[in-house]
Amino acid sequence: MDTMSKQNKTYTLYGRVVLPCGVADAGQVSVKDGVIVYAGERNGAPRFDAEAFDLGDSYIAPGFVDIHCHAGGVVWAYEDPVKMAMYHLERGTTSVLCTLYRDFSHSELLCHINKIKSAMTACRTIKGVHLEGPYLNPSYGASAIDECERVEESRYCEIADTNVIKQWTYAPEVEGIERFSEYIVSRGIVPAIGHSCAAPRQVYDAVRRGAKIVTHLFCATGTTPEGKSYEGTIDVSFDMACLLCDGIYYEIICDRGGVHVRGDLVKLAAKTVGTDRLIAVTDACIGDDTDSASDINVVNGELYGSRLTMDSAARNLLALGFSVPEVFRMTSTNPAKAIKLGRVGSLTKGFDADILVLDGGLNIKKVITSYDARL
Repeated sequence: MDTMSKQNKTYTLYGRVVLPCGVADAGQVSVKDGVIVYAGERNGAPRFDAEAFDLGDSYIAPGFVDIHCHAGGVVWAYEDPVKMAMYHLERGTTSVLCTLYRDFSHSELLCHINKIKSAMTACRTIKGVHLEGPYLNPSYGASAIDECERVEESRYCEIADTNVIKQWTYAPEVEGIERFSEYIVSRGIVPAIGHSCAAPRQVYDAVRRGAKIVTHLFCATGTTPEGKSYEGTIDVSFDMACLLCDGIYYEIICDRGGVHVRGDLVKLAAKTVGTDRLIAVTDACIGDDTDSASDINVVNGELYGSRLTMDSAARNLLALGFSVPEVFRMTSTNPAKAIKLGRVGSLTKGFDADILVLDGGLNIKKVITSYDARL
C-alpha cells in the first residue's frame, strides 16, 4: 500500500466504484484539482481527457472518516497530533477527529486543544477535536480529576470558544448539564451522549436539546429503572432508549472478536435503525498487557479502548455480513454527515477526492488524498 497526493492533477480511475447507492462494477471516478468531477458507471460517462488508470477489479471507495480516535500506533493525539493522524492516514483514514478523554485538568485540556488546533494547519486530515467528557457518569469511566464532574459555565464556554471542537460527549444525567448542552449547540458543536446510565426520559430530553450521536453504543453504559421493577422483567437501558430516538447516529467499536460490542448486537442495531445511522469508530488508544495480534487494548486486566484502524474495522464489518456499500456507509459517509464535515465521506461530484483503492477483502492498496497531508 502507498499513500500519494494528486493535488492539482487531472486523472481518471477505472474499477469497482463504491457509490452512495451501491457499487458500479464497471465504474469511473474522474478528478480535477483535488475535486471529484464524476463518479459513476463508466459506460455513458461524460468525456474527460485525463491520465487514466485501470485498476481492474479493485474497489475505489471514499476515504475513511474516524470521529473517535485517541491515538495512533504508539502516540497519543495530545502528544503528537500530526504523527497520530499520519499513522491512520496510511491505513485509509483521510479525516479524523483527535479525541481527548476526561482525565485532564481544565488547563491541560486547553493546552491539548490548542496543540491540536495548531496541528490542523500542518495536517489537513485532522478535522478537529472530539471531547469525550469531562461531564460523564463516573461509574462508566474513571476519572482522577474531581473537578471534571462539575459543570462550570466559564470553563465549558472557554473550551467551546476555541472553535475547534466538532463533537462533545456528555452523560445526560449529570446535574446541571442542560445549559451546557444548549450552549454547545449554539456554538455549532455536535452533542453526543455516552458513558451513561441515563433513564429513558433523560435520553429523550437530551435528544430534544440537540444530541445527535450516541458515543460507542453498547459500551460503557447502564440502566436506571423508571418505575417499579420486578424479578424476571427487563428495564429500558440507556442503549435501548437511544435506539428508540429518530434522527441520531450511533458509534460502534467494531473489534474483531466482538469484545466491545458483540457481533449480534451490531446486527441488532443495524436491523433496528438501519445502516444509514451507524458509525464505525476505532476508539484507538495505547495500552499495555496487549496481545500484539489483538485489536483491543487490555490494561491491568481491564478493557481500555482498541488498537483498531478504520481499515480493520471495515474488514470486521464485512466479516459480520455487511455489504461493501453498507461498510463504507458506516466508515465514511455516516460519520462525515454526523459531524457536518461537508465535502468528504462519499464519492460524489463536488466532493474532495479522498480516495481508497482496495482489494476484494478491503485490504488497502493505495490512499489518494485531495491535498498534500503535510503542507
